[in-house]
Amino acid sequence: MPEQQQPSDEQRSYRINDDADQIAREQDRLHVLARVVDPSTEGALSAIGIDAGWHCCDIGSGAGTIAAWMAEAVGETGRVVSIDVDTRFQPPSAGVLEVRTLDVTKHRIGADEFDVVHSRGVLQHLVEREAVLDKMIAAAKPGGWIVVGDVDWIQFDAQEVPEPFATLSRVLRDLSNRQHGYDGAWGRRLLGAFNERGLIEVEAHGEVWTMGGGTDEAEWYVAALERALAVLPPDVFPAGFDPHAAIAQAREPDFAILSPIAITAIGRKAAE
Repeated sequence: MPEQQQPSDEQRSYRINDDADQIAREQDRLHVLARVVDPSTEGALSAIGIDAGWHCCDIGSGAGTIAAWMAEAVGETGRVVSIDVDTRFQPPSAGVLEVRTLDVTKHRIGADEFDVVHSRGVLQHLVEREAVLDKMIAAAKPGGWIVVGDVDWIQFDAQEVPEPFATLSRVLRDLSNRQHGYDGAWGRRLLGAFNERGLIEVEAHGEVWTMGGGTDEAEWYVAALERALAVLPPDVFPAGFDPHAAIAQAREPDFAILSPIAITAIGRKAAE
């Protein structure tokens, strides 16, 4: 049996190409996602006591909304570093906010310099997720916080998702698993990963919501699938399958399914 060819770095990259339509679609989707999950993220960060003068790092900032919220929270005496492999979707550096283009799988984040290091919807997408988590911990000050949000698809897949959307979701997530090394079960392993690394005051919580047709609560995912269709060969789907019908189905008013579980883990680096 021939050896299975591994995806190239270019195939694994999540960087959006330079097509203007692709860029606009992703910009809109990132703001939809922010409207859905930013309140929960802000609550988790508020719970650890983020305050004036803190030094913060946001990994995989997307549209930059959480980094901007951090900048307001820390004020003029604080500092926020917003990191992404593709920073085209967020405003440029300003005031206490530094926007930094960086591939965290290849470069270090920092060393003992941040009061909190945060990522959301990032590690699950990376083959090197364990190493990147180690880099996040290394970047935190002794006594600093690590906050990571990722999803778990276990109950999403257990429910009766209607066809043809079920096939569209399954095929594209399976492709992401193979091509990018995506791990849809990483969310459930966050608590253990934090404990294994000796973090203290560790806790985790999960959230599920209704993905109603045409609402932000569904479009964060549906729009991502739709954008992917523009760059995928049609033979990834079963013969006769119409992916555009599946997208239209997920925008019908009577469409309703449960979201995957959005899990946020919080832990603190032990003080020296």
